[in-house]
Amino acid sequence: MLAAEPLLSNDAAESFRAGHIVSLPDESSTIADGARVLRLGDRNWEILSQGLAAVIEVTEEQIKEGVRLLFALANLKAEPTGALALGAVLAEPDRFKGKRVCCVISGGNADPAFYAKLVEGI
Repeated sequence: MLAAEPLLSNDAAESFRAGHIVSLPDESSTIADGARVLRLGDRNWEILSQGLAAVIEVTEEQIKEGVRLLFALANLKAEPTGALALGAVLAEPDRFKGKRVCCVISGGNADPAFYAKLVEGI
């Protein structure tokens, strides 16, 4: 199993690289506001450190493109945090090429004006 998180808020990826929980110094400015955390919780780390193969770090542009693709191709309104899984596929397409992939897409709670700008590519 893989996880996805914003490159700008990559506490989980940093933790996996270090082999222990790493805390970020400040909250990031990622558009994926649901992932703006300073560190993984202790219980989350206990579970994830045993069950994940990797954490894919997703750029802001890949998050935006995920939101746009979900809207344009699947008629889904997903907030940026909910589009992280698709952003991970965009970040590492060779990892997923020729495979069946299941992305968990969640959350449509985005500010309407901000969401419209995302979809329009502004």
